[in-house]
Amino acid sequence: MARLEYYRIDLKRIRRKYRNSESLQVTRRSPFKLRKEVERFAIYFMREFDYPIQEFHAKENGPYTAYLLTDVHSRHPPVWAGACCFRPESFAYPVRDETLRWIWLHPYCRTKGILTEIWPELREKHGDFFVEPPLSPAMLHFVLSHNRGSRFYPLYRKLAT
Repeated sequence: MARLEYYRIDLKRIRRKYRNSESLQVTRRSPFKLRKEVERFAIYFMREFDYPIQEFHAKENGPYTAYLLTDVHSRHPPVWAGACCFRPESFAYPVRDETLRWIWLHPYCRTKGILTEIWPELREKHGDFFVEPPLSPAMLHFVLSHNRGSRFYPLYRKLAT
């Protein structure tokens, strides 16, 4: 088994012009600096969950909608707290619907309500999207409690058993 080397999790301050909301939509037309921030979180996701591939690259041209997430209620200077990325379909499942392919939040920012606050916005923009497994136990619990009306709910229940 390979030994995981130490790595830092640096959270960068949010520039004043992007401090307006809990999430900032990032597409391939967004400034490269924003796409690079999403890429950093994709690398953290890959490392934490021991994924064999990096799920997002700042220079990619394929269709996606990513979001940089913030902790707007923090007493500290605002920083990017995480990111997530939607794709037109699932990688591992036969789902041809919009899919939340990955999401990563800094461990300090988890369970602070960040995802709960932006979930209605994500559902409004992306409809009844599929959340790509495998899911961490915390994410599975979140999906089960926030997606009861989803047509994918039976699949999430199956994952829980």
